[in-house]
Amino acid sequence: MKKFLLISAALIVVGLLTSVNLNAQTSESKIKTLTESDFTAGTKSGVVLVDFYADWCRPCKMMKPVLEEVAGEYQSKITVASVNTDNNKNLSAKFNISGIPCMIVMKDGKEVKRIIGYREKSQLLAELAEYIK
Repeated sequence: MKKFLLISAALIVVGLLTSVNLNAQTSESKIKTLTESDFTAGTKSGVVLVDFYADWCRPCKMMKPVLEEVAGEYQSKITVASVNTDNNKNLSAKFNISGIPCMIVMKDGKEVKRIIGYREKSQLLAELAEYIK
């Protein structure tokens, strides 16, 4: 019985250490969060891909890792940002967001392209080609 308790305790400690180690390996998001209060400042210069999403939206969740990759690989050419449509209803209304995910390419504060729906990374890069040259 004593041996069993020692083994159980050891497994619990290993489990805790492993979970702490896994948490230490997670990286920070490369996607900038925008809200109604900082949207204009966040999109006024350069090229910004703004992802309008909601937490409950499955295609939006599928899109996030693709956007993270694009944000990391093309950070010198394009900024990737996100706007939660549930928390920023006025901004969503201003841009007539009726379906999500909806990605809007902003160039120096002006909308230049709109991409609606999930895209594989290669498809998204093809649509962004002229902005990430």
